[in-house]
Amino acid sequence: MKKQKMLLPALLLGLGLMVSCTPYTEEDNYLEVIGEYEQQTPEAGYRLNLSYNGPVELRDKFTAWADSMKKEVPSMVKSNENIYLNYMPEQMGKKISKDMYQTSVTYLLTVNDSAMYSNITQDLLKKNLPFNLNVMGTFIDPARKVKLQHTMMQKALENAKAKLALMSDEGKDYEIVSVEELDNTTPYGPEYDDFNRRMITRLKVKAKLQ
Repeated sequence: MKKQKMLLPALLLGLGLMVSCTPYTEEDNYLEVIGEYEQQTPEAGYRLNLSYNGPVELRDKFTAWADSMKKEVPSMVKSNENIYLNYMPEQMGKKISKDMYQTSVTYLLTVNDSAMYSNITQDLLKKNLPFNLNVMGTFIDPARKVKLQHTMMQKALENAKAKLALMSDEGKDYEIVSVEELDNTTPYGPEYDDFNRRMITRLKVKAKLQ
């Protein structure tokens, strides 16, 4: 029993020495957080894919309309065109005629608001031309986008500072030593934000405790 009493203090002393010998690294004096800011962009424009699929004889009418629209939508550019033979199985053995040919013409364009999107749709419907118009994502004027990004980065940095204040011991002072902009890709891919008309900014902020 006496031997056991002598071993107990020795064991406690050994544990104390192990704790005091835990190595200290410079990284223990740093904090690293992710600052985020997200906002909707309902006022953003649209990236559109406009295509004509129909008989060859209507091609010239459609392309003439598209050329006239370039005055209102300078970003409109032809991206693809092909002509193909619409040859049905029941026509096998018959002489090929011009009315069997079909054509497909595709344009890419950006518009600043939904009003221009509606004008394009209504104009094509009035001309009775077959067309497909698809929204491919959002569009923001480059100059305005830079201003938005600047504001959002400031908001993301404020979010990071709030996290640092919360994580530092009893309001301990800190000095930010690095800020890195992170890829904004979500688990659903960048198209998720594009189609949901929103923008996200994420910053990795590293701070040294004072």
